[in-house]
Amino acid sequence: MELFWGIFFSFPVVIFSGLLTLCVLYWLTAAIGILTVDCLDVDLDTDMGDLSTDIPGNASGFAGLLLKLGFNQVPMTLVITLISLLGWLISYFSFRFFILPFSNLTFVYYIVGLLVLFIAFIVAVYLTAYIIKPLRPLFNKLNITQDHKVLLGQSVIIRSSAVNEIKGEAIYEDGGASLILQVRCKEPNQFKRHDKAILLRYDETDNSYEIVSLEEFNGL
Repeated sequence: MELFWGIFFSFPVVIFSGLLTLCVLYWLTAAIGILTVDCLDVDLDTDMGDLSTDIPGNASGFAGLLLKLGFNQVPMTLVITLISLLGWLISYFSFRFFILPFSNLTFVYYIVGLLVLFIAFIVAVYLTAYIIKPLRPLFNKLNITQDHKVLLGQSVIIRSSAVNEIKGEAIYEDGGASLILQVRCKEPNQFKRHDKAILLRYDETDNSYEIVSLEEFNGL
């Protein structure tokens, strides 16, 4: 037991130990109702400015990698928990078998420790992506079902230069991060950029919303 706690608080294991401890505390508080399960979740799609939620390939850098791995399709709390757990397991056993013999050589110890930390994180990220892959369709279905019902009847601002039956984009302002939505209308050239419209119905086939003008929606 002494060896376990010694490794638990040793570098680089302690990094994942801290993250895993926070995750455990989070899930415990969520279980007793103090926190909601999704209170720490981040919408990766909407936090990247003007990137369309339908075209993750436009994203670049670290955010693009997260989208490519599908982390935007499951609760971020689950992703962080899995990365912390897997990273801890990898770093713990790596320390036990590879770093411990160098504990008396300070320079070598920290060099090897940094290398293990980097490798453990990368492997944990990709293992997490593999684990959540079968869960992504379930969460996507739940998110789509909930989100589109909430947005129907809401006002949006046209973002694209034109809206027709096959293309168009609009921005929904929810008081926080803006949502970029795919929108469609039956009459071409009815809307121009910065016009306001109302989300009338949702089409699951292409993840788009049919819109109407404020006047038409109000029956004017």
